[in-house]
Amino acid sequence: MEAKQPRPPRHEIGATAQIVDSVSGRCVNGRTSDVSLGGCYVETPAPLDVRSTIRIQLFFNGSTVTVYGDVVRSDPDKGMGLRFRGIAPDQLAVLNRWLFGLDRPDY
Repeated sequence: MEAKQPRPPRHEIGATAQIVDSVSGRCVNGRTSDVSLGGCYVETPAPLDVRSTIRIQLFFNGSTVTVYGDVVRSDPDKGMGLRFRGIAPDQLAVLNRWLFGLDRPDY
């Protein structure tokens, strides 16, 4: 039996998201409810299908992260879970700043 790896911690970040299906070119907009180094959940009334290969752009606090990934969960009329893969080092640095507070506004 294969041991499960722990999932990276999730952070409540409401980033604006633009997701493009790599095959069909369909574009979906939404907002993240949580983000981690491994993926995010995007709230949108029109989620893409599970197993769609995507490019996602996240916009938060004046900066942008572009990541490639896959749709791993699709909840009709609610949103979709995305798994990240292929994060470039410069994009990972921005994402780390978001997640670990360096780019977060004081609440």
